[in-house]
Amino acid sequence: MISRHPPVFFTSDLHGYGIGNTGWFDDATPRALAGRCLLDALEYLRAAPKFAAKDWHLVNANAARIVHQCLTDPAISRPDVLDRVAPAIEEICAGIVGSRQSRMPFYGDDFWDWAGVVDALCEVQTVSATAAQVAKRELDQFRRTAQIRLPNGLSTGDPQHEWFGPAIAARTHHLLETRSPGFNSDLRSELQAQALEPIERGRYRGRQVTPWQLGWHYGQVVGEFQRAASEQAAELADFSWLATPMEPSKRALVLARVLQGAFAVKDRRTLLHALEELYRCETTSRPFGQGIMGASVVASLDVLEALWPQLDAREKASMNAMLDALRFLHARSHTVGFLVQSPEDIEGLIQAMGPGTLIEQRNAGRAIIRHASFHAIICLGRSMTEIASATALAIEEHGARWLILPGRAHALGEPLPHASGAPYFSGAGPGNLVIATAVAPFRIQVKLRDALSSADPPLRDGSSMIIPADPELCRLAHDAAGAMQGEIGPFFEGMIVTRDGDGSDGDITAVFPGALAADDTAYVVGLICLSRNIPFLSIQRLADPGGMISPATGNSACQLAVKVADMLGRRA
Repeated sequence: MISRHPPVFFTSDLHGYGIGNTGWFDDATPRALAGRCLLDALEYLRAAPKFAAKDWHLVNANAARIVHQCLTDPAISRPDVLDRVAPAIEEICAGIVGSRQSRMPFYGDDFWDWAGVVDALCEVQTVSATAAQVAKRELDQFRRTAQIRLPNGLSTGDPQHEWFGPAIAARTHHLLETRSPGFNSDLRSELQAQALEPIERGRYRGRQVTPWQLGWHYGQVVGEFQRAASEQAAELADFSWLATPMEPSKRALVLARVLQGAFAVKDRRTLLHALEELYRCETTSRPFGQGIMGASVVASLDVLEALWPQLDAREKASMNAMLDALRFLHARSHTVGFLVQSPEDIEGLIQAMGPGTLIEQRNAGRAIIRHASFHAIICLGRSMTEIASATALAIEEHGARWLILPGRAHALGEPLPHASGAPYFSGAGPGNLVIATAVAPFRIQVKLRDALSSADPPLRDGSSMIIPADPELCRLAHDAAGAMQGEIGPFFEGMIVTRDGDGSDGDITAVFPGALAADDTAYVVGLICLSRNIPFLSIQRLADPGGMISPATGNSACQLAVKVADMLGRRA
C-alpha cells in the first residue's frame, strides 16, 4: 500500500510555504527563471521514471550533473537537498552504465550525447558509487576514441539521429579541458579548429545543418571559445530563425544555447533578446519536473546550465528560499498520522523529533508538527471510540498518508532470551518493543461496531479478520530498529491482539498461537486504514503485569515511530 502517485507542485504552491518576500518566485528575471528550472530538475530527479534506453541517457545524466553542480556551488551549498536526491542520482548512474551500448557511441546517439554522459559520471562521483567506479574508465575510452575519429570528424555516421555540427567538437573540447587537464595538445588544437569551422550555406564538413540548429551549435562554440569565435558570436544576434515554424521545445533549446554564447562574450543586447523569448516560451503554470513548457525537462536543464554562470553569489543564495519552500511542500504532502493513548506519548513523539521541529498547533488531544522531513498530525484517543474518531480525523481532515500507532501493550508469553541483532517471533517480555506484523481482534466485535459507527469500515457481515501491517512500513521499522538497538534495546516482530479486558492470556493464545502481545486499540486503527487504503503500522512497548513501563524504554516506541516517518519523508 505504500506505492502512490507522487504529488506534483506548482509555483503558486510555493508562496504559502516560502519565508519573506516570495513574489519574485514568479518574476521574469534570470534568478527566478533559474530557480524554477532548478526546481524542475529536482522534481524530475524525485518523481520521473528513470528509463535506461539510450534516448534517456543524456536527459538523466544532465539532470544529475546540473543539479549536483548547482547544489554544491559555494553560493548556495545545500548538502541537505543533495543528500535527498543522491539515491536518484545513483539510480540514474546505475541505469546508464547498465544499459551501455555495445558499440560507439556507448551512450546516447552521437558524440555530443556521449560526452554529456561521461561529464555527468565525472561530476557526481562523490554521491554515486557507480559513477566513482566507472568515470575514469569511461573518460579514457572517450578520449581515445575521439583522438582516433577526429581526423574524419566526430561523427557516428548516423545522420538520422545525430545533430552533426561544430557543437560536437566544442562539447568534446569542454569535457576534456575540464575533466582531463593536460590532454594531448594536438587533439586540443584540432578540436578547437573543427569547432571554429563555420557552417556555410547550411552545410558543415559536407553535411546538412538545419537552419534553426545554427544557433544551437554556435551558442556552444561561442560559450567554449568566446572571443576566438567572434564570427559565430555575430551570427547569434540574428533571430530571424524565430520566424520559422518549429516545435516550442526545440525553440527553447536553441534560445538556451544562444543565451550561453551571448553571456560568454557579454553581448547584452543578444542576451536580453534571448531571455525575453525564453520568458515567452515558459509555461509558468506547469507542474515542476515537466520543463519550462510543461512538456520535457530538457529545456529547463539547458536553460539552467546557460543561466547559472551568469548569476552572482547573492542571486544564487536567494534560491535557498525556493528550495526551502519546496522542502516544506514535500513535508506537507507527506503527512504522517501518529495515534497515541496518553498525553505523555504526544510529548514523547515531539521529543523524539528533535531540535528544529516546529509545533504549528497543539491542544490537549491533538498536535500539528512541521518536521524537516515530514508533516505530522498527532491525535489522542484513549478508548476504542476515541481512537476510531482520531484515526478518521487524521485521514480525512489532515490528509495523513500513513498512520503509525506507537502504543503500549501487555505481553502474552514468558520472555525468552533475545539473540543480539536478530528479532524473535515469540517470547517478548516487559520492556521489549514489538513491531506488529499483523493485528487481530479477540471478542470485541460488538464494541467494535459501536466504536466504528462513524468510521464506516467494512464490517458488512459482522465478521472480522486478521489484518496484516503494511509490508513496506514493517520493513522500514525493521531496518530502523536494527540500527537503533543501542537506543531502544531488543525488538520483536509478530502479531498483536486487540481485546477489551475479556479473556485470559491463555484464551487469546489458544485462538492466536504465537501472538506476542495484547492491546486495547490497534485493531480499530488497522480496520479503518484497511477500508481507506492507508498504510498502517503498530509499534508497542510491553508493560509489566502492573501496566508499568520502564523509564529506560518508555520512549522507545515513539523514537522508532519518528525514525520510520523520517525515512518515509526522506525517500520521497
